[in-house]
Amino acid sequence: MRVELSEIVLKLRHPVMTSRGAITQRDGILVQVSDGGVTGWGEAMPLPGWPGADRSATQSALEAWAADPDPWELPSECFAHGAVELALLDLEARRRGQTQAAVLAAGGAVADSIELNALVSDADTAAAAVSAGFRTLKLKVGASDLDEDVTSVAAVRSAIGADTRLRLDANGAWTAEEAAEALVRLEQYEIEYVEEPVTGIESLAQVAPQSPIPVAVDDSLSSVDAQIPESIAVVVLKPMALGGPRTAIAAARHWADQGRKVVVTNYMDSAVGQHAALSVAAALPGRPQVHGTITPHLFTQDIAELPLVTHGRCPLPPHSPAPVGINLDD
Repeated sequence: MRVELSEIVLKLRHPVMTSRGAITQRDGILVQVSDGGVTGWGEAMPLPGWPGADRSATQSALEAWAADPDPWELPSECFAHGAVELALLDLEARRRGQTQAAVLAAGGAVADSIELNALVSDADTAAAAVSAGFRTLKLKVGASDLDEDVTSVAAVRSAIGADTRLRLDANGAWTAEEAAEALVRLEQYEIEYVEEPVTGIESLAQVAPQSPIPVAVDDSLSSVDAQIPESIAVVVLKPMALGGPRTAIAAARHWADQGRKVVVTNYMDSAVGQHAALSVAAALPGRPQVHGTITPHLFTQDIAELPLVTHGRCPLPPHSPAPVGINLDD
C-alpha cells in the first residue's frame, strides 16, 4: 500500500460570514491511498478556530500513518482518521465498482439523489434559492446584534413565503440568556430548528427544554461517542469532522433509532469531502430527509467535480470524484 499526502488550498468564491468571523479559503491535506493499481482519495480539512480543529496535529497524525500505513489501525486524531477512513472507503468502492454509498449501505437501499437545503445570506438570495427549486433554506445568525438578526429573519421569511422551511444557525454565538430571548423572538417566523444557539452540549441541554424552537447540535458534537440529551431534537452531522463516513453513518443510524432528526452536511469540504457527505446521506435508512448544503461551486477552483444541484436536489454520481488537473498547493 502506497500513501501520498498533498497540500490543498481552495479559495471561496464568496466569503462565508459566521459568528466566528469570515471564512475566505479552506486549507487541508489530500490523502491518496494506492494498492494493486487502484487509488482511493480522502481529505482532512480542519477549520482553524473551530472545535476540535488543530491543523498541526492532523498533519502529524497523517504523516505518521503514511510512513507505516495499516488499514486496521487508523490515526486517532479525528480529522486524520476521517481522511484515511474516506480514502480506504473510496479504495474499496473503486475495487468493487460500486459507489461509496452502496458500500456504506451494505446491501441496503441507496437514494439516487439527495434533497438539500440552500445556504442563504439575505432576502434576495433566499428568494433566488426558492426560485431555483429549494424547499428548505438555512440562514446564519449571531454575527450581528439580535435586533438585526430578527430583522434579517423576518425579511427572509417574507421573501420565501410560508411554504418554505427555514433553518437557522447561530454557531454558538449567544449566551444562554441571549439565546432564550432570541428563540422567543424568532419563534413567530416558523423556524424548523436552530443550530447551536449556544456552545457546548451541556449548554445546549440547558437551553433546549425551554426553547419554543427545536434545537440542533452541530459544532459542539466533537465525537460520535458524545451523549446527547433527549431535549436536543436534531443532530447535524459533518462526516469529515467526526472521523469519516463509516464512523458517521454508524452514529447517524444510532441517533435516528433514538427518534432524532439526523441532517448530514459538509464542513466546507472540497468535492472529495462533499461527496462523502452525500454518500452518507444516500445510505441512511428510513424516511428521506432534507440534508445540509452541498455546493459544487463553493470554490473558485475545486480539486474535483460534483454534479450540479437542480431543483434543490443533488444526484448521487456513479463514481466518486477523483482530483484532476490542478496544482493542489497553489
